[in-house]
Amino acid sequence: MATEIQKVSAQKREKLFPKIRPSYYNSALHQNDQIKNLGYDYTGKILKKTTSPELWANPLQISFYERIEGIINFLIEQVKYIKKTFSIAHDKESINLN
Repeated sequence: MATEIQKVSAQKREKLFPKIRPSYYNSALHQNDQIKNLGYDYTGKILKKTTSPELWANPLQISFYERIEGIINFLIEQVKYIKKTFSIAHDKESINLN
C-alpha cells in the first residue's frame, strides 16, 4: 500500500506531465492503411439479400425499398460510431470497423 508521501508525490508528478492526445501526424500516418478482412460489404445489399426477389419486381416500389435500405445503412453506421466511442481497442478516427 502506498504511503501518504508517495500519494502526494504522484499527484505532483501528474501535474507536471499533462495528458497528451494523439498527434495529427499519427492520424495522418494511419489514414490510408490498407486493412484487410473487414468483412462483407453490405452497403446497398441488406434488404435485397434478406427479402424476396418478387418484392423488387414491382418498379413502383423500388424507390420505397431503396429509402428503407438507406435508413438501415444509416442505423448500422450509427451503431459503429457507438462501438468506436466506447471501444478501447479502436482508434477514434478509424473508419475501418466491422
